[in-house]
Amino acid sequence: MKLHLSNAPCSWGVEFAGSPANPPWQKVLDDIRDAGYSATELGPLGFLPKDTSQLRDELQQRDLSLLAGTLFHHLHDTSKRDEILAFTRESCEILQPLGAKYMVVIDHVVSPRTDQAGQIETATRLGKDDWNGMMETIRQASRICLDHGITPTLHAHTGTYIEYRDELDKAMQDLDESLVSLCIDTGHCQYAGMDPAEVIRTYADRVKYLHFKDIDAAIHHKTVTEGIDFYNAISQGIFTPLGKGCVDFAAVRQTLQAIEFDGWVTVEQDMDPTLDADPLLNAKNSREFIEQAFFA
Repeated sequence: MKLHLSNAPCSWGVEFAGSPANPPWQKVLDDIRDAGYSATELGPLGFLPKDTSQLRDELQQRDLSLLAGTLFHHLHDTSKRDEILAFTRESCEILQPLGAKYMVVIDHVVSPRTDQAGQIETATRLGKDDWNGMMETIRQASRICLDHGITPTLHAHTGTYIEYRDELDKAMQDLDESLVSLCIDTGHCQYAGMDPAEVIRTYADRVKYLHFKDIDAAIHHKTVTEGIDFYNAISQGIFTPLGKGCVDFAAVRQTLQAIEFDGWVTVEQDMDPTLDADPLLNAKNSREFIEQAFFA
């Protein structure tokens, strides 16, 4: 097992490029470097500079590489397909020249699913036609990624129409293995009632990329039982530094050793940027946890 460590702008509360609450992108890159990571994700398109020459210089000054982009769009809405494919091309034209490896493919959070986060038995499911349309959008976007040398990795995500195990399994059945790989997010798996280690083991051949994330068990229980939506759960601090939540990272380590995983892990701790927090300290603590739990 070999793990290479990255972080991402979402750990600084950056979910949307134009949010006035976002910290300066220069600070985010400085903090990722200072926290001891060697790479970053692109984050929402437009947060980091789109000019590849400028971005290359900024990354090189900090000894960082660009690892991945994110396709975080309403994949379930076929009326947005052209917009989604154009976004994919634009992202790949930034990722490819900078040597990025992955595109993380995520359906966008949307009501009613964001209001039903973690509610496995009762959450609204997509109908057959909408599901098939989403699969076709993912196929077309994935082909664009592959044409640019970028590996598309599907990410099951809280508050979306690919959240729970039945949905992940169906997506893996419907999407060809040669076209779509997997990014397993430990925190989102836990939120959705899945065992991250078991999911990694089951889909070992398709797991190309990992997100390490942890969640607070008490806040998770409260948000699920009280029907608190996903973004409010973030504001309540559901995501914690690694090792401070309920994800069984010992089991994850054992599984990664068993499948001889050799690849990248991006640490994420989704947060509300308007709250009093220290993302740099959290990122350092999470890196130190990985070093102790996985490398000691």
